[in-house]
Amino acid sequence: MRSQQQTVKENSSFKPRKKTQKRYRIRYGRITTAILLLVLFSTGIALIFHYTTVWIRDNVATRQVKAIDHSTNLALLEEISLSKEEPARFQGQLQKVAYLTFDDGPSKYTDAILDILRQHEAKATFFMIGSQLSQHEDAVKRLVNEGNYPGLHSISHDYNELYKSGSSTNFINEFQQEQEKMQEIVGFTPDLIRAPYGSSPQIDETFRADIVNAEFKMWDWTVDSLDWNLLDKPDEIVEGVSKSVHRDKEVILMHERKQTVEALPRILKILEKKGYAFEVYDPNTKFTMNFSGDSRL
Repeated sequence: MRSQQQTVKENSSFKPRKKTQKRYRIRYGRITTAILLLVLFSTGIALIFHYTTVWIRDNVATRQVKAIDHSTNLALLEEISLSKEEPARFQGQLQKVAYLTFDDGPSKYTDAILDILRQHEAKATFFMIGSQLSQHEDAVKRLVNEGNYPGLHSISHDYNELYKSGSSTNFINEFQQEQEKMQEIVGFTPDLIRAPYGSSPQIDETFRADIVNAEFKMWDWTVDSLDWNLLDKPDEIVEGVSKSVHRDKEVILMHERKQTVEALPRILKILEKKGYAFEVYDPNTKFTMNFSGDSRL
C-alpha cells in the first residue's frame, strides 16, 4: 500500500509540474514572436525611410540644383557675350578673374614688370604705343613668348590727332599701322585695342561702328589704379586698387611707370588673397569690356 500510494503521489506531483512547464514555454514563444515581429517592422520602416530619402535626393533635390545652376549660367551669359566658355567656374564655384593691363609701353620698365608677373605665375595684357615698338622689340617678343598679349594703343597717343578731326579715319589708320608693325615683330596682327584716354565720351556710336567694321575689339577697364597720377606714391596705388576690386571680373588699368613697378608685387598678393585668378586676353574668348557696353566690341 505505501508503495502504491507513494507511486500515486509521485505521479500526481509530476503531472502538474509538466503542465506548468508547458505553460511557461508557450508564453516564452509568444514573447519571442512578438519581439521578432517588432524588429522586422522597425527594419521595414527604416528601409522605407532610407529609400524614400534617397529617391527624394536623387530625383527632387538634384533637379532643383540643376535649375539654380542653369539660372546662374543664363545670368552670366546675359552679362558676358561668349564665343567659347570663359573660365568662370572652378569646382562649381564662381571663379573671380583679374585681367591685369598695362598701358603706354613698351618701355624701360617692361622687363621689370614681366619679371614680377613671372614670379607670381601671372599673365597680363599690354596696350603698347606704336611709336615705341622699334626701341623695345626684345621686350615685346619676350612678353608674347611668356604668354602675355600685345594689345594696341595707337601710334601717337595724341588726343587731337585721334579725336578732333571730325571722323574716325585718323584713329583707325593709326591702329592699322600699329598692327602692321606688330606683325613684323611678333608674326601676327593683334585685334585688341585700347583707346587713349578711354572710349568715353570721345567715341560715339558711329565711331564705334567704324571700329567694328575695321575688325577691332576694344577694352576699357573696371578699375583705374591712378598710377599715372601718383608719382612716387606706390602705397596709394596699392591702397586704391585694394579698395576698388570687388567684382567677379576686374580689368585693372595700370601703366608702365616706376611707381607701378614698386606697387605691383603687393597688388598681386592682394588679388591672390582676395581669391582672384589672373587671366590674359584671348581672341577666342569674347566678353564686352567697354564703357558703352557695345557687345560688337
